[in-house]
Amino acid sequence: QLAVLQYQAYYEQAFPDPSFASCRGVRLPATGGYAIDAMCGRYGARLCTTQRWLDYQGDKNNGLAPLQIDFHLVPPGGRPP
Repeated sequence: QLAVLQYQAYYEQAFPDPSFASCRGVRLPATGGYAIDAMCGRYGARLCTTQRWLDYQGDKNNGLAPLQIDFHLVPPGGRPP
């Protein structure tokens, strides 16, 4: 049987930057901490960037991602390699 175990996703920077920005200031009522702390792994909210956020979301070792997803950010108007 064939199965997908990993894939690469290419996003134009204009898509994930606003998504990340919309999450960055959200606080969890139960803890009072930032939600992005739980969404950016070892970097936490203070050091998190769009790329680090996506890297953690796609990391198969984070206990949440079902497979490895490698996110590549493409500059506006740019082309994926």
